[in-house]
Amino acid sequence: MKLRALAAGAATLITAPVLTGIGVTAAHADNPDAEQYRPQYHFSVPDHWKNDPIRPVYLDGEYNYYYLYDVDYNGVSTQTAWRHATTTDQIVYHDEGIAIPEDTTFGSPMAGSIVVDTDNTAGFGAGALVALVSVDEGPTNATDQWVYYSTDGGDTFVPYSTTTPAIANPGPGLHEFRDPKIEWDEANDQWVALVAEPLSGIGFYASSDLKNWTFESFFPAPSGITFTECPDFFQMRADDGTLQWVVGASTGGDMHTFAYWPGEWDGSTFTPDTTVPKWLDYGDDFYAAVTYPDEASADRSTRFLKGWVNYWSHPNTASSWTVDGFTGTDAITRELRLKATGDTYRLVSNPVAALDDYATRTWELGDIAVDGERDLGYHGTSYRLDTTVSWADLDNVAIKLRRSPDGTRDFTVGKFDDFIYVDANDPTMYRESHAPFDPQATTVQLSILVDTTTVEVFVNGGEQALTMKSNLDPTDTGLQLFTQGGAATFGDVTITEFANVNGQAEGGTVFQDFDSGHDGWTTTGSAFGSAPATGTLPAQQPVTGWRGTGLVNSYLGGDASTGTVTSPTFTVSSPYVSFLVGGGDHPTPSEVFADFEGNDWGPGWTATGSFAGRGPTASSLTNQAGAKVADTFVNGGDAATGTITSPEFTITRDYLTFRIAGGDFPWPAVGNASVRLVIDGQVYFSATGDGTPTLRDVAWDVHSLRGKTAYLEIVDESTSTAFGHIMVDQVMWGNTPDAVVGEADTPTAVNLKVGGATVRTVTGTDAERLHWESWDVADFIGQTAQIEVVDQSTAGWGHVNVDEITFSDRPLG
Repeated sequence: MKLRALAAGAATLITAPVLTGIGVTAAHADNPDAEQYRPQYHFSVPDHWKNDPIRPVYLDGEYNYYYLYDVDYNGVSTQTAWRHATTTDQIVYHDEGIAIPEDTTFGSPMAGSIVVDTDNTAGFGAGALVALVSVDEGPTNATDQWVYYSTDGGDTFVPYSTTTPAIANPGPGLHEFRDPKIEWDEANDQWVALVAEPLSGIGFYASSDLKNWTFESFFPAPSGITFTECPDFFQMRADDGTLQWVVGASTGGDMHTFAYWPGEWDGSTFTPDTTVPKWLDYGDDFYAAVTYPDEASADRSTRFLKGWVNYWSHPNTASSWTVDGFTGTDAITRELRLKATGDTYRLVSNPVAALDDYATRTWELGDIAVDGERDLGYHGTSYRLDTTVSWADLDNVAIKLRRSPDGTRDFTVGKFDDFIYVDANDPTMYRESHAPFDPQATTVQLSILVDTTTVEVFVNGGEQALTMKSNLDPTDTGLQLFTQGGAATFGDVTITEFANVNGQAEGGTVFQDFDSGHDGWTTTGSAFGSAPATGTLPAQQPVTGWRGTGLVNSYLGGDASTGTVTSPTFTVSSPYVSFLVGGGDHPTPSEVFADFEGNDWGPGWTATGSFAGRGPTASSLTNQAGAKVADTFVNGGDAATGTITSPEFTITRDYLTFRIAGGDFPWPAVGNASVRLVIDGQVYFSATGDGTPTLRDVAWDVHSLRGKTAYLEIVDESTSTAFGHIMVDQVMWGNTPDAVVGEADTPTAVNLKVGGATVRTVTGTDAERLHWESWDVADFIGQTAQIEVVDQSTAGWGHVNVDEITFSDRPLG
């Protein structure tokens, strides 16, 4: 869903002369227990450790996902259990607890796979879940494959036997024999299991009942691969209409990621099209991946893929563990397609389409020409960036993600010579990964998923992918475009943010769910009626994403109805207020913070140096608003120096905008003349003039800083006789980068009021799907507040939807 097109705002967003270090973090200073490194839209373990995914199975309308989990993890993983989660869309997961405990009577469960035994071939009952599990049976790491089964829908599993394995270790001396993967072979009416012998290859076994298995053949590891783990075996329909078999495995050697081989299966032996492996992902942190059927794909033309974002050379280097007490994140679930390419086939992978359903904001920045370095005015730790980069001749072209305030840290994605690269800039991990690229090409399409601890790059529509984990600090939020040895155009640059889907699986204390009436909330007007709505209203597009039996929906009577619904007063007791919101994009109007029209700088403003005891200057500059501006030429001309500082304020809106002219003396250079946004003593944004007397618009995107306490300062340290001063006018707060005085006061919004003043506000996105929003309200803990839902719009999308208002210790959206 699209928040708004930023045609005019885009230029403002990317051209601010100096944009420094926005410090976004999930942990508020007043809430040190909040998690700083929890991913926003990737699956992560609730606590301690996870590693290998177990192939999900579909049962009763949802996918059941299992993974290896170590509740005793304390820097090193020793034994694992199978932990269980469920999902309907591969994005939001619900934790279901332990399904197989880590210490059984005869050993600890390692990797394996599950099938739904629809026809009761194993005799445990039709629809039972049957698993083949590697069990670590002691200090020698000798493993056999054992049958477990579940008759309670996958909540718990029990071993079929604790004395006789289903597939015994073929030894002697074969300590590593593991990771069985089961697939139904329809043409030969049999179950097939692949078991890895990591140092040599993969064994194929067959069974009619999932309990008794016979060895069929062996697929040796090709040259350049030193070991194979987590084998996979599946059949899917290629884009030429044919059904093809594919063997996959996580490997070591030349590369350590998911390798695969298309080929033919005759019921006993697999013959690859070529022994040369193909690679699904070229990143150094995409491992133990599993594929599984897309139940919506009747012709088997799509399949899902899930992988662990880590690798065994650096498994314990995770800031999430040392700071937040968990380590273990999955790559985004991917959709696989199989393309015919000459005499063989190739897998193409892209993020699961359901991710788009959780988009909350979109910035469309258009085409950006770069020759050297160009900072964008966007800051964040969790988003998707899409662009098509083109060039004529250059050495290096890159996007520097998660850039630190001082420019010493970032995560770089780029093209150099004949490869695409990702560079984590972290000596504790593999520093750089490469994917081959045509050196004659002059264009590349990139879709990059950035989350708190991961980066995933999809190249040219998913023909290649590169995944790496990241340990960057939560304050590393910058974004820079870069070229070397030539220029490039970053075309159709789009940034998309997503709801905190982990928060959707785990909530706080519900303040109001609107399932049993308004419950003490008061209403005005006709838009909200005498009780909450029970879903979509007449003539309304389908409303989705809400919970329970009721929600606030002001479409009552259509878009023409207006009104408010306001909560009783409550005391703010949690650091976050989170809720589901949808409906029209009609924000609360922009408001003036400083117009510099008085005789002094303004209420609460202070000044030092030449500007102490002075005030705004009458002027008639181009683009000036009103009769006066703040001009550091006052009381001394170009030689005047000092500061003009605002009172402290809480950031409550998405944009801080103003107009600036005068000398081009950027911060942090000595002798700068600039406007700066300061939080906790750190300069987060800065802007200077452009060497002309024409006031130009500057818009700082501060949406990720909402709730922070800040102040604005106008600084003039320049004594240059060539425009050694700056002029500033019309400082405003707004929800768009082009805020103006006199905007229509017709909001469809949710507001938080403290002391009668609106201190937080958010609007919809012109969509009927509700999404999570969260306000950081830690600075108001202990104060009395109210929540107001307001609909004053009678135009298109002139309504608002709200549900599940929750007080929480972490953001839910």
